[in-house]
Formats: sequence, C-alpha cells, structure tokens
Amino acid sequence: MIRWFLGLVFVAALATAGVVALRTFQFTPAPVPHTAIAAAPDLKVDPQAAAERLGEAIRFQTISVQPGETWNAAPFSAQRAWLERAYPAFHAVTSREIINNESMFFTWAGSDTTLAPILILAHLDVVPVESWSKDDWTNGPFSGAVKDGYVWGRGSIDDKGSLIAILEAANALAVSGFKPKRTILFAFGHDEEVSGAQGAQSIAKLLQERGLKAWFAIDEGQAIIAAHPMTGGPVSLIGIAEKGYATLRITATARAGHSSTPDKDTAVTLLSEAILRVHRMPIEMRLEGGPALGMIRALAPQLPVALRAAAANEWLFSPLINQRLGADPLAAAMLRTTVAPTMVEGGPKDNILPGRATARINFRLHPRDSAASILARAQEAVKGIPGIAVEWDQPPHDASPVSSSTSDSFALVAAMARAVAPDAPVAPSLVMAGTDSRYYSGVAQDVYRFAPALFTVEDIGGVHGKNERLSVDNLSRMIKGYAHLMAAGAG
Repeated sequence: MIRWFLGLVFVAALATAGVVALRTFQFTPAPVPHTAIAAAPDLKVDPQAAAERLGEAIRFQTISVQPGETWNAAPFSAQRAWLERAYPAFHAVTSREIINNESMFFTWAGSDTTLAPILILAHLDVVPVESWSKDDWTNGPFSGAVKDGYVWGRGSIDDKGSLIAILEAANALAVSGFKPKRTILFAFGHDEEVSGAQGAQSIAKLLQERGLKAWFAIDEGQAIIAAHPMTGGPVSLIGIAEKGYATLRITATARAGHSSTPDKDTAVTLLSEAILRVHRMPIEMRLEGGPALGMIRALAPQLPVALRAAAANEWLFSPLINQRLGADPLAAAMLRTTVAPTMVEGGPKDNILPGRATARINFRLHPRDSAASILARAQEAVKGIPGIAVEWDQPPHDASPVSSSTSDSFALVAAMARAVAPDAPVAPSLVMAGTDSRYYSGVAQDVYRFAPALFTVEDIGGVHGKNERLSVDNLSRMIKGYAHLMAAGAG
C-alpha cells in the first residue's frame, strides 16, 4: 500500500514537473501584428536648436494652481504666442481651437476622412517649485539653461519636453511637404497637474459631442527605462492602463474636553484604530487583472528561468510570487491597489480633547478594483468602532480601461519605440500616476502612455523634484520617435 502510494506521488510529481516545464516553454510574448514603421522623410531638425527652444518654453512659468487659488494666465498666453512664432509651418497646416481660455486643440486634416484619427497628447502646465528648494538647483528652475548636454528646468521632462518634441516633429514634417492621409489631432491641456478638468476633460467632452473616435491616443506616462528591475537592461514600457485615484476621509467624533480627564477612548484613539484597520484590510495581489502578466510575458526571453517558470505557473507558485514581488513596493504597486494614510488632523492644542479628528487615506486603484468596492470594504473594516464615519474626500477616479497590447495601434507604438531603442524589448505596463489620458478612453479605441526617451532613475528623480532636466540626446530621440509615429501612422 505504501509503495503504491509513493509511486502515485512520484508519478504526480513527474506530471506536475512536466506541466511546469511545458507552461514555462510556452510562456512567450503574446503575438503582436507585424507593423513595419515607415521611414520618416529626411527631416531637417537641429537637436541643439530644438534644445534652445525647449529652454525658451521652460522660461514661461506656466504653473497650474488648485481651485480657489489665483490663476496667472499671462505665462500661458505668452507661451501660446511664442509657440505660434516658433513653429510657423505647423500652425500653417493645422487649425487651432482654444479651450477654456488656455488649452489648445489642433487638427491636421488628412486626405482620407474614412480613417479614424490619431490623437497626440501633452500638457502645457507645470508644478510649482518650492521656494526653499530654489537654491538647491544646479541651474535655476525656470532658467531653461542648456548646459552639459541637458536642458534644465521645471517641465523639461514633465511635460514640455514632450510638447516641444511633438511640435518639432510635426513642424519638420510640414516643412518637408508631408501630407497625412489620416487626420492627426493634437490636444494640449493646461491643468493636468491639478486634475485636468478644465483642459483634457473639456477637450474629450468636445470630441465626444462631435462624434469623433480616434484610432488611438498617446500621452506621457512611460518611457524607455535604462535598467528594468527584472532584466537589468533597457526596456520600452508602454502604459496600457493607469491606476485610479481616490482619497478616503475618516472622521471620528467623541466627547470634547480637557486632557486631564479623558474618557477611555477619544476621537484620536478611535481614529487611530480606524486608520489601522483600513490600512491593514486585505487587498488581493496577483498578476491577472492588469498589465503585469503581459509585461512579464513580453520580457520572458530576458527573465531568469526561475522567475519565468513561476510566472508561467502562477496556479502553483502564487504564494512565492506574492512573497517576492510583495517585498518590493514598486512591484507590489503593479499587482494591487495601494493604501497610504497621508494626513491626520486633531485638536488645536496639546491639552484639549478634540471633539472631532480626521484622517485621509490615499488609494491608487488597480484596474481589478473599483472605488465602490474599496469604499464598501473600508466601511466594513471599521464596523464596531463608535463615532466613525467613512466617505470619499473628493469624487474618486477608477482605474482606466486596459487597452490592447495586440492591436495594430500598439504595434505602431512599439515600432516607434524600436526606432529609437532597437535593442530594448517592448512590454505593456501599468502607469502608477494619473495623466490627462484617462479622460480620452471614451473617444479613442485604445489609449497608450509612452514617450520615446531613455530615462535613468536619476532622470525620473527630478520630476516634481529638484534639478529636473532632459538630455539633448533624449530630446532628439523624442523628435525622431514622434516623427516616425506620425509618418507611419498617418502617411
């Protein structure tokens, strides 16, 4: 009996090993339509001159502000007038509409109106620079200095680098005599850094009212990263979805009074318990339901065999995957909704028991979850704690729909990436932050987030921080990439 049982176990182990080996062997990138990217016309673009123009754009301090704060429109109107002078050929072949006084929407009409247009996005605004940090910049935050092979200043990467590269490419195409068959639309919002409601959301609404449906939209959000944590080498990451954004407000109420005679529980202790329960509530973490599995599949040829086998056989190795990836905050954020308590408010003085205390907990919603389901779980988590109310602080944004990574449009964007980084594998990915692109899902068949630039960790560290800078080499890559995208996609 024992020998029979051991034999059965041995056969089962062999069968399992065979299944694991077979699935690992079959774990290859999903097929993508072969789209050869057409060679762009011989464009006359001087990267150094383009860098100087990016520097000029940076000197317009187009800082977006929160609702209720004073909006300074002068830099936006000045920048708009300068762009018209700097890119005359582009303005000559397009029609321009001004949306809500600041945003710009351009149409480069194609000869074949039966073809769905391409929609190219960027934003005009930048985040402010904290006054205490200005002296820490190697070059002034709004200097637009071109030094040591870089263009320095706020917005050089986020997002005036993309804006200028798009305009340089389109202007050069217009000068060359390029005439698109497919219409190209350009949407440049003015308030991306503070929600995009007046810019991108309004432009998307306009497109919807006109019954326009783009073939695809492309925005910022991902790029070619110099050293991917799974492969150690460069990878072109194309964002096919972005996480949602929601902030939960927890309010605790209790008897107010003097701190010398506290009750067993105060508003602060009740709030603390509620924060802990919400922070610790279990949230599913797995590869399915978002771009993570597609990314690993795309990188399979470059992955260590053990990781490749684990991903191909998640049914068996799920605990191991969760343990390994869950230990890294960035990897974990790709696989689940994140929970981050960020703000707490209580009494006005240390000897006062506040009658009310509040906390805010930020969620970045995975495509697998919805704001409604997370709110319901948070409300369930705090049940039994007296005096606790849980609600969204502001209307939440669910994660965007997941766009196709096997479509002709994805293949075109992938080909654009290969045009500037031929040795970097291309993989779909999830964008952690919010971009204007989230508003365009209803007016585009697919929405992608990718800029054809090669970024290091140091480069990314300057975004919204100090010493933001874009290399002249990257600006040149971006101009080439966008020109190829327009020529191949609309030519």
